[in-house]
Amino acid sequence: MHPTDERPHPRTGRLHLDQTIHVVVSATEALPVTVRFTYDAADPLAVRMDFTGCADVLAPWVFSRDLLFAGLRGSSGVGHVRVWPDRRRHGAGSVRILLSDTEGTAMLRVPAAPFEEWLTKTYSVVPAGTEGDHLYWDDVVRELLRND
Repeated sequence: MHPTDERPHPRTGRLHLDQTIHVVVSATEALPVTVRFTYDAADPLAVRMDFTGCADVLAPWVFSRDLLFAGLRGSSGVGHVRVWPDRRRHGAGSVRILLSDTEGTAMLRVPAAPFEEWLTKTYSVVPAGTEGDHLYWDDVVRELLRND
């Protein structure tokens, strides 16, 4: 699948990529799943991944944009999210994302070319190093001070 929005939304600075990825279930089997990656200039450090078609079953994941971008070239991340190019088995055509939480672990295989093209476009919306200029600091402080 190709990006659904080639240009950011004019009012929100939002970019989407609808893409079929594969959830690796064994050494020889992977299941196709459609996801939507979303980048929003209002949250300039993050990329959100929603599992479309099964949103009521699978929770969205939010990633560091820089972590994903670094994972296109080499191993990136520690803890719950790790990203790296898959060169061994599938050539340079995919990126692996390892997700883990208290419920388990999932390995995703993402087609690299459309993902890299889309991720690069996010940096044209909000260039690296200028993310702080796009944050609404009053909202950030209010969220940090919120008592639940």
